[in-house]
Amino acid sequence: MNKSDQSYTVTPGTAATLRVDLTDAAAARGDVACASHIGLRHETNQDAAALGIDGSGHHIVLVVADGVSSTEGAEECARVASHTARDYLAATMDQGLPINDDDTVTLFERTFQKAHEAVVSGSGPIGACTLAVAVATHDRIVVGNIGDTRTYWFPDDGDPIRLSIDDSMAQAQMDLGLSREEAERGIGAHAITKWIGASATDVAPRVMAYKPQQSGWLLVCSDGLWNHVPDAGDFARLMADPVSKAHTDDHGHASPAGVADGLIAYANNCGGHDNITVALWRRDS
Repeated sequence: MNKSDQSYTVTPGTAATLRVDLTDAAAARGDVACASHIGLRHETNQDAAALGIDGSGHHIVLVVADGVSSTEGAEECARVASHTARDYLAATMDQGLPINDDDTVTLFERTFQKAHEAVVSGSGPIGACTLAVAVATHDRIVVGNIGDTRTYWFPDDGDPIRLSIDDSMAQAQMDLGLSREEAERGIGAHAITKWIGASATDVAPRVMAYKPQQSGWLLVCSDGLWNHVPDAGDFARLMADPVSKAHTDDHGHASPAGVADGLIAYANNCGGHDNITVALWRRDS
């Protein structure tokens, strides 16, 4: 298979692949999609994505993991971590998201701990990966992350919001007062400072909650995409292109699968320097 052909988009009516996985309930919906592509420079795809829906159908779980290529077993690590986090949260959401902030943080900490334990208890080489998780309802979005896999909210009108904060050397430099431009030019700027799996000492995620007020797109993506558009405003303008070109349903809504494919095509047109993975949910008011 040619590298350019290794695009794995999972949408209703198609089969799941090794790098992207939807539960049957998620695959039956038209408002979610995930896609992964090996890119144009790598021999393997060490990203993974998993989508799920709780039993009530009200809670959507989107997960993206990015294997750390310097660790043996990175590919399996990303797959196991993403599936474990998705499965645990989808089952837990039958009870609903906690209302209390502390309880919500505890839930996400438990999720990331379970993902870490599933990775390190495997029989093969123990790899490392980043992990970003989003649980979305019509009224509330809660995200957690370790590493530099990101989550964004792109409202149809208004300013985009990056819902995650990287665990990276660049972010550490910005926390000390450097501008984003200076920090991202620094040596080792894109090195991550936290991860799941091999040699991880702190697997507590950063957790953030947001209440969407209008229609828009929730996106979780690996750095193979956002490295080409690190600024949220620029990213929002990029989103407008695949949204405008995607197939629309009877209500005029853009297909999440088409948007996902358009974002991956953009990253590959920029050189495809890394694996590229996206998970999307469309919220309509």
